[in-house]
Amino acid sequence: MMNIAQWVLACISVPAAAGCLFPVVARWFPRMSATVFWPMSFAVSIGMLTLAMTVIGFAELSRVTLLLTLTVFWGMSLAVGRRPPSEPILSRWLTELRSGHSWAWIVLALLGILAIVIAQATYYPFTGDDEISRYAYLARLITDEKHLTPVLRGYPMLLPVAYAVTFFAADGLPEQAARIFPVLFATMTVLATHSLAQRWFGDRAGWPAALTLAATPLFIRWAPIGYADIPSALYFVLGAYAADVWRERLDIRWALLVGILTGLCMWTKQSGFAMFVAIGIVVFTVITSKQRCGHWDRAKRAMLHGSLMLVAATLAGGWWYLRNAYYDGWSDAIPNAGLFHLLQADRSPLQVVPFVGHFTTFGYLTSLLYLGGLIWATSAPRKSSAQWCLLWCTPYTLLWWWRYSYDPRFLLTVLPFYAMLAGGWISSLKFQNSRFRLQKWWLLAVQRGVVLLVVSAGLTQARLGGLIQWISHPTATYAERLTRAKGDLYPAVDYLRNHTNHASKIYSTDVRLAYYLIDRPITVGYPTSTAALLGYDYFVVGAWAESVYNSLGLDDNPLSDLDDRSNFQVVHTGALKRLTIYRLIKP
Repeated sequence: MMNIAQWVLACISVPAAAGCLFPVVARWFPRMSATVFWPMSFAVSIGMLTLAMTVIGFAELSRVTLLLTLTVFWGMSLAVGRRPPSEPILSRWLTELRSGHSWAWIVLALLGILAIVIAQATYYPFTGDDEISRYAYLARLITDEKHLTPVLRGYPMLLPVAYAVTFFAADGLPEQAARIFPVLFATMTVLATHSLAQRWFGDRAGWPAALTLAATPLFIRWAPIGYADIPSALYFVLGAYAADVWRERLDIRWALLVGILTGLCMWTKQSGFAMFVAIGIVVFTVITSKQRCGHWDRAKRAMLHGSLMLVAATLAGGWWYLRNAYYDGWSDAIPNAGLFHLLQADRSPLQVVPFVGHFTTFGYLTSLLYLGGLIWATSAPRKSSAQWCLLWCTPYTLLWWWRYSYDPRFLLTVLPFYAMLAGGWISSLKFQNSRFRLQKWWLLAVQRGVVLLVVSAGLTQARLGGLIQWISHPTATYAERLTRAKGDLYPAVDYLRNHTNHASKIYSTDVRLAYYLIDRPITVGYPTSTAALLGYDYFVVGAWAESVYNSLGLDDNPLSDLDDRSNFQVVHTGALKRLTIYRLIKP
């Protein structure tokens, strides 16, 4: 159990890490609006800090090195930076809220969604399966080992190192504090979506686009959970924003920013490689357009800037995959989801438009908004902004459909672009004409009702109960909260903690157990035979194991031998029958 001082240190470390470079961003890009400045500052700050800590981690990491790193980052920022843009946002919002402006009511709705998400994140410990088995596990390895060993490779390290920031600061495992990072990523993604939609489709498109994204049940459900899809979305959107500004100005600072954001996206998840497709087309389009106009100097500048983007992306994130190739070869340099998952991909025609194939997943109402935006963007010639927006999301969606359509969650990475199209479509609707002439008070009432309906539908489908639990069970223990969220997981962990020691060898088909039993010799995977279990003391079997073996065609497996009481003894079964622990009886 952690004391109050540890929790305070963990909570302080989150904003300290999240904003450590905002004065630098304010100096180099002084004319950004607040709704793009803060997402950009956060994305660059947490990305560069985790990169620096990783490099330092090849030697040593500790609470002291964390403090020194933060001190250097903040000291440099304050020395060379400037104050962020000051806009009277709060007073303007309150004034226009009282006046009934629709954007102010949308912001109020967004704040309501944020409150629900924060309540979920701060009530429950880690609850995402991959969050527990991958990102939190790697973070715990970093804090336990005090440096990055060769074992820490494969999936990039932005989220694990971000979690490790709070672990080092608290000298413990403040899971609820660490989960604020995913909430920040989700919040900044919504703001960035507003900014790019406003740039591409006008002032009236920004907040409807933000609301469409934030009210999507899939987005709400994953916002408090540390998966890399929403963080990747932030870098995608900011990269598209920076690329669009560069396309107009050919400013080397924006070219460098495009490269850094692309690299940080790869540093977040391997899906960042998909950014190269859109950026390559943007750069190629600029070069060819300048050549056609006879501006050869500008075409050469665009070529040089494109090269700079590639170098910056490699330094910011691509080097990690070169490291993977050094250890595992080029074929395994980029992590994949595994054969079992890839076999589940649904390539039916309906999935090409995910808001049809996964209509309920993306929300009963928000799916209609996404479809409306797609029809609006493709049914008639539109301005180039719609084409740029489709450029950033269509190739990724087709790749998802072909390889990864077993899980719609992966589309969160490009979902903001579909939300922008929805915002563009909504902003094009005009009711103040001769056919639909409405009184102002009635129009405002309809707008508020629609906002409330969309938000209520999204929250209802997302089924986040953290706020209710804070009200009804505020003093619940860690074990009670995790058991409520993850069923049989914690009872199995509790049994193994109490009935095993450091000499006990455990083989588990549930990869999540490694995070909780990091001090035990535990092997995770699916043994191909009973003989593979020789030398182990316990075998943990998930209820899903049989389907995995069947999908992979592994007929020779130990499941058929588990009824042999001379070799296996059931010592624990979860209340939901999801996890069973067998003790191996040695002759």
